Amino acid sequence: MKTIGPRFLLLLWLTGQSITAQAGLYASWSGTQAIPDNHGSGLAYSFNLSDPVTAIGNVVVTLNISGGYNGDLYAYLSHGDGFAVLLNRVGRTGTSDYGYSTPGFVATLTGSATADIHNYQTLSPTYNGNGQLTGTWGADGRDVDPGLAYNSTDRTATLAGLNGLDPNGARTIYFRDASPSGISTLNGWSVDVTAVPEPVNVALGVFAVAGILVHGGRVWRRWRLRRKV
Repeated sequence: MKTIGPRFLLLLWLTGQSITAQAGLYASWSGTQAIPDNHGSGLAYSFNLSDPVTAIGNVVVTLNISGGYNGDLYAYLSHGDGFAVLLNRVGRTGTSDYGYSTPGFVATLTGSATADIHNYQTLSPTYNGNGQLTGTWGADGRDVDPGLAYNSTDRTATLAGLNGLDPNGARTIYFRDASPSGISTLNGWSVDVTAVPEPVNVALGVFAVAGILVHGGRVWRRWRLRRKV
């Protein structure tokens, strides 16, 4: 049987500094469900994620909503002490109380995106053939009552705020229409949680150094024996 040589162990130790392992958790729903117009009950979906990882590295949420008026919608993702506002009456400003009239989203929200979805019409947006907003955006993050959400409101509840939390456990994603007229239809959503990279490089480095020390000890003993002959 071939043995692992010292040069290979040294190579493992050197390259091991950049090796990481990631675990992912994913949940999704698809169907056709009208979001009740101007109704406080809304739609809530609860689900559990479970994996032997310790901390969230990134959360990506995709939304597929058609029809209605985007400026009516409020949505959030909650998990224990974590809370992120996905949508909150997008387009509302101090001079425009109704927000954007665009009919729906086929969009991705991430904690790393810098483009604030609340102001998407000012940020060179793209739309599909059904008029739905597309692209990758930062979550709205305005953790206030939908009747008080404006472009000037502080973004205190973005997806980036979930980073570092325990990814395991129950979650709820919620959708609500907070203004009369126009019915939006939820066609699907997904939540993709990436864990912080686990320190596999550390374990690999320890293993490699141990192998190098063992081999080095053998070389030292051989040198001493040769000196005695």
